[in-house]
Amino acid sequence: MDFVKKVLVLSISFCLAFFISVAQAHTTLVSSDPQPDSKIQTWPAHITLTFGEPLQVLSGVNLNKVLVTNAEADSLEGLTRIAGNVVDIDVASNSAEGPVLINYRVVAQDGHVIEGEYSFNYKKGAAPSSLPTKEPHHLISRSSANFALVATSTILIVLGLLFGLFIYRRT
Repeated sequence: MDFVKKVLVLSISFCLAFFISVAQAHTTLVSSDPQPDSKIQTWPAHITLTFGEPLQVLSGVNLNKVLVTNAEADSLEGLTRIAGNVVDIDVASNSAEGPVLINYRVVAQDGHVIEGEYSFNYKKGAAPSSLPTKEPHHLISRSSANFALVATSTILIVLGLLFGLFIYRRT
């Protein structure tokens, strides 16, 4: 029975360590220009993304990537500049009206990768609008979501094995 208790204590310790690490805050997209779900009538020369904490920058290595795609699936991003927590992307001119998709994959200074996307609508001569957002507009990081899924599955498997071992030892 001592073996089962040791394994149970170890499993509980692992679960606590996992939930504590998941609870730590990671940076998110705080604001952007143009804003998510907005309608613009004048095409911008650049797009600005602001994150909750500074991003990593290594000379000679492009860790942070932002893609700008118009309604005709043309890639419009140009030179990307990073200053602290702000990413500024030059964009090529755009004559295609319709939705514009912004995909980003950036690395925070703590090493965590943040991936997400948002869109806005471009229409010449349309009345500009901006939908007010009470919370930052961002998607769950795909790497964080995958980690949570794998960790939860692992915990359930370990608990199932412990339960099976407990039943086996009782008989």
